[in-house]
Amino acid sequence: MPRRLNASANGKKSKFIQQSNGDYDEESQINSERRKRKGQKFEEKKGSTPILDSINLGIVEALVNNGDIKSSEIAAKLKIPLSTIQRRRSNLEKNSILKKNYTLDFKKLGLRISEISVATRNGESQNVMNVFYNKHKKNIVNMALRIGNPDTNISFRVAYSDSIELFSLLEEIKEMEMVSMVEWSEYITEKNNKEISFSDLV
Repeated sequence: MPRRLNASANGKKSKFIQQSNGDYDEESQINSERRKRKGQKFEEKKGSTPILDSINLGIVEALVNNGDIKSSEIAAKLKIPLSTIQRRRSNLEKNSILKKNYTLDFKKLGLRISEISVATRNGESQNVMNVFYNKHKKNIVNMALRIGNPDTNISFRVAYSDSIELFSLLEEIKEMEMVSMVEWSEYITEKNNKEISFSDLV
């Protein structure tokens, strides 16, 4: 099969160009692969937002489903070099795509959890939330403003020791002039999804 040398602009000989059903430029292919690798390194630079490619998605899913999993286990599962997993995992954590939080088992402390929904008047949702938060920080697990349901504007979870304490909290909310309705429900059990997959979501 005929081959010929391609001379570059500076007079140096470059890679072979093999002819078969048209020219096949080996040097161009090598340069293309280098550009791809350079692009991958660029997206993983500190301060840049990581692209959720198949590797990053695999790392995210592994950690969400098991926060204690080791990088070596992820590398074995995804069949990716350990150094790549460690670098990408660090980048995902630095960019806050991954956040590790500890959770408290309230039942083991003798506490109960309820979700309270509040409807407010005249656009006072933010004020109601701020007032209640400042008064009851020790009870509040989390709070959120809501849209989509016109009857409830605020939703929050509270931890409490007994029904009397919950009753007092509910009565205090009902007494607020800015509140038009209060509903509540108690959490009996919770189950986390340990097989969550993001591949079809992003």
